[in-house]
Amino acid sequence: MNNSCHHTYFQFVILLVLSLRIHQHHHPYGGCAAFQYQIRTIISSSTTTTTRSTKSSSIVLLQASTTSNNNNNNNKATATSSSSSSPDQQKNQPSQLPHQPAAQLSEPCNVVFTHTNADFDSLAAAVALSLLWSHQDPSTNRKQKKIPTHVVLPRGMHPVVQRFVAFHKHLLPLRGFKTIRSEDVHAIGVVDAQSANRIGRGQSWLKDARSIHVFDHHDGQTTTAPSSSQPLSSSNNNTATATTSNNNTTNNTTNNDTSSSSLTQMATELIIDKVGSVTTLIVERLKEAGIQPAPHEATLFVLGIRADTGGLVYDSTTIRDARALLWCMEHGASQNAISEFGVARLPPEQRQILNIALQQTQTTTHRGLRLSSVLIQEQGDYVAGLAQVCEEMMGLTDSDVFLLGATHTSSGSKQKKNNNNSTEWISLIGRATVGAMGVNLNAVLSEWGGGGHPKAAAAAVRCNETFTPEDVLNLAYNQVKQQVPEQLVASSFMSEKVTTVSTEDTVESALQLYKEQKIKSAPVVDSNGFFMGSLKYNDLVQAMRKSTSSNRVKGLMRSTAATVLPDTSLAELEYLIMTKGVGRLPVVDEDGLLVGLVTRTDVLRQHDLYDDI
Repeated sequence: MNNSCHHTYFQFVILLVLSLRIHQHHHPYGGCAAFQYQIRTIISSSTTTTTRSTKSSSIVLLQASTTSNNNNNNNKATATSSSSSSPDQQKNQPSQLPHQPAAQLSEPCNVVFTHTNADFDSLAAAVALSLLWSHQDPSTNRKQKKIPTHVVLPRGMHPVVQRFVAFHKHLLPLRGFKTIRSEDVHAIGVVDAQSANRIGRGQSWLKDARSIHVFDHHDGQTTTAPSSSQPLSSSNNNTATATTSNNNTTNNTTNNDTSSSSLTQMATELIIDKVGSVTTLIVERLKEAGIQPAPHEATLFVLGIRADTGGLVYDSTTIRDARALLWCMEHGASQNAISEFGVARLPPEQRQILNIALQQTQTTTHRGLRLSSVLIQEQGDYVAGLAQVCEEMMGLTDSDVFLLGATHTSSGSKQKKNNNNSTEWISLIGRATVGAMGVNLNAVLSEWGGGGHPKAAAAAVRCNETFTPEDVLNLAYNQVKQQVPEQLVASSFMSEKVTTVSTEDTVESALQLYKEQKIKSAPVVDSNGFFMGSLKYNDLVQAMRKSTSSNRVKGLMRSTAATVLPDTSLAELEYLIMTKGVGRLPVVDEDGLLVGLVTRTDVLRQHDLYDDI
């Protein structure tokens, strides 16, 4: 076989192997340019040593290790072979995508992971670290070029966290796992976890990252870390020299050995601090760097700190958590949003009442609002903290308004309660969400000698034989019911001026429109303005990479997209946003003509949670 045939055959084998590799890793890019990109991304390993640094109450462990010399040599050999192609081979290389060089297909980024079944603290810490890295290079803590940092959540979230994300997804730096290529990842951050197994599919990216940074506040998980008297070393006993930056943070190369599930053995930077909330660790760094969070970010940070400190009452809470929470409150956190999404935990006595309430609560829907009430009787002594039970019940029953009544005797004596001359009281507590527009519990309960705030009020009412606790609760319930206004519908707050794409537009022209308008999705309509489907930005990008820029968008649009009618209630819109995971709901008339669009921002604006929305 002559040299030309050898070269052609060798090139075919290389391209076949790379295509299989791309298919196995679900490579997001298509076409021949992806093959060339894969060849250029072969990187040889280097050898370094590791050191350890400890300061104050913080435990800062910095670790680096290397791969074996055999792997190093293999990488060098591979790089040499890929860069020494003959002119004939280069001539036969697949052509680039039109006007899109292969090098431009790279999307370098940093990624932050947290543990599966994410709670508020882990989500808040991840978003805080993303904000920090958007201003500072993870390895040097100095101002960096604009490399985006994405938060990739594993499967599963606490229900209350899921609800928060449903309404704030477009405001958070969230990305799906399949939308990022592992070879594009520079730095990986892991918050609230020290085991690679806890970050789900993200652990497969650890071996490709240039650096790994771990932040946690659970010191009980550090048993796998080397002792302070020994230098940090990799599993193959290779060592390297560590260097310290101006802010006492050391950064090294890492062996990224994912054979061990312990992140402490593969992290470039491991920070474990004895604070109540891991969010506190990142907020302190934001404060030190002078980085200002947006109101929704500061709100999320408060929710995170509150969640893992129990509202600053758990014994693991430190003064640093309180200072971090205060800083967030001073920098735009929304108290309305904290009240809407925050959850408190109950002590055993209140938990017992909660169990009874769960069995006896009655709920009705009136003008789009869920109204619930319950009467707890035969409790004897007065039980403090029922407001917390009421708040918990409102969340558990997904109610917009909850009225809790609990009877007790004036002296707390069961003997007197059995006496006909004993005095019976009802403690009446009301809670309402910010979304319960028109409801003013203060106005209702002030008529019973109580008071409070529009969304949180209470009263203590003395009962007798002709005016029973049931009467008090029913009257208060009816007063609340009369306050509920007619429900807002889509047509009352939808955006009537909508950017649309025609079914006859090309992929290239649609992509240009999306870039000009800075949108990620748009309705697709026909020549008469009838809604035909929805088109996402990522679908257009993928089509461009497959050299199908001249194709019509009607082949890419999603014709099964959810739509709503002009008279769809706000409650129904919220339900669709939460359950369907959509952020833009086209509004069509009975004939299918597009008349408007409702977005997450439109819905959030109705709750008046933030000043800047």
